Amino acid sequence: MINLRMEKLIAECDKHVQRMSHAYTKMALFMPLDISRYQQLSDDEVEHIDQFLFRFAKLQDAMGEKLFILMLEFLEEENPKSKPFIDTLNRLEQLGLLEDKNTWLELRKIRNNIAHQYEDESEQAAEALNTVYAA
Repeated sequence: MINLRMEKLIAECDKHVQRMSHAYTKMALFMPLDISRYQQLSDDEVEHIDQFLFRFAKLQDAMGEKLFILMLEFLEEENPKSKPFIDTLNRLEQLGLLEDKNTWLELRKIRNNIAHQYEDESEQAAEALNTVYAA
């Protein structure tokens, strides 16, 4: 049962990565952004950014809220669902299943910052987009 759930989650993550990669390639034509360029984005460019950010957030959620816990369940770790997220990351790092928990935490922080950016805050939005695109 866990194997099937894990296969489905990995397929979901792969789909998010594929869609992100497509949007990333399209964004290469206008990245990085400055304030002026951000304010002049075309509808198509905004669509590529939206796709990239949406899939980035979905990938973070699928991995952080589901896949990581399922991996620990598969390894028969004790109560992985009830542990704080940082403990999950620490354990995955100890097991060698996560290279660097700090990278994951930084990506999570970027994801949360992007989620709270507003389109009328051009400078902050451009900086946040540049950061997530570079990451």
